[in-house]
Amino acid sequence: MIPTKTQVIGAAVAICLLALVPATAGAGAGRGGSAPTATAAVSKKPVKRKVAVENYYYGPAKETIAKGSTLTWVWPVDGADSHDVVLGKGPKGVKKFQSDIATAAYTYKHTFTVPGKYHIICSLHDEMTMDVIVR
Repeated sequence: MIPTKTQVIGAAVAICLLALVPATAGAGAGRGGSAPTATAAVSKKPVKRKVAVENYYYGPAKETIAKGSTLTWVWPVDGADSHDVVLGKGPKGVKKFQSDIATAAYTYKHTFTVPGKYHIICSLHDEMTMDVIVR
């Protein structure tokens, strides 16, 4: 059976769209792209999750977790620029927290014990932000 003109065009469009996905999926925020966001279902139990510290973005840029959950920010082994993790703004009564400034092969952990919205920033790069919602 020979495909119709409409079927051929439809298949060509689908292939072109699929070819574009890898080129934009992981681009960094502030440098021509947007940071990935978490899509996993929110567990009612505390979880442990990793956040990538990349060049000018945290991945994911938004995370929703249960009270008692721990996030671990992970710098790449071959990092290029210095970054840190700083609580810019959080729920009332929460103490500020901050990692060391690091370039590569570093991790920083924080356990979230108070529900609310946490706005995380890199003190060195204004465009590098992340929001954590704790339920």
